[in-house]
Amino acid sequence: MSDNPEKDVYDVLNELWRKELESEGLIKLPEDLARKLKEYIGSLKHYLKVSDKETLSAEIKEAAVEAVSRLVRELFELRLRKILRHILNNTQPENLFQFEMRFYPNLLKLIQDYREDVEEMATAVAYQDWEQVKSRYEVVSFLKDVDQIVGPNLEVYGPFKAGDVASLPAETARNLELASVVRIIKVLEPRI
Repeated sequence: MSDNPEKDVYDVLNELWRKELESEGLIKLPEDLARKLKEYIGSLKHYLKVSDKETLSAEIKEAAVEAVSRLVRELFELRLRKILRHILNNTQPENLFQFEMRFYPNLLKLIQDYREDVEEMATAVAYQDWEQVKSRYEVVSFLKDVDQIVGPNLEVYGPFKAGDVASLPAETARNLELASVVRIIKVLEPRI
């Protein structure tokens, strides 16, 4: 680093922003970027607390804090757009930064849930003139492996593997769905 740490931090951030802008995928960010930014901005803010706010040096340091903050926001806004593009294209991004690794699974789950809701709505519209078949049994798809299940009539069902489809007593099926073991498959017939 040179004698001017402000220029160094700004130059590093500017270079990272430029690379991120030019790169198709996420660039690898330095592991210690967050720590260095906190130290740098912390030292500037400390200087601003103890200095005369009317001096040229204080104004330069305030401008440096604003410039670095703006670059950080722009850099991570670019990265967020790329992460969203990966999620929408069902591809896994590489080079996620520390906090991005924490929020990525949550964002992915939200988009998946959104797509499932849209699919359910589209299905509901397509089958609006249909009605559910009335039965004491429900058709289910297993989400997990299950050894055996004892139904309300003490009849034993199973074992089942994830992905298996079976017909179970309605009460048992609803209880297993609440426990996230199965997903109930609605069986429909045309309304007469």
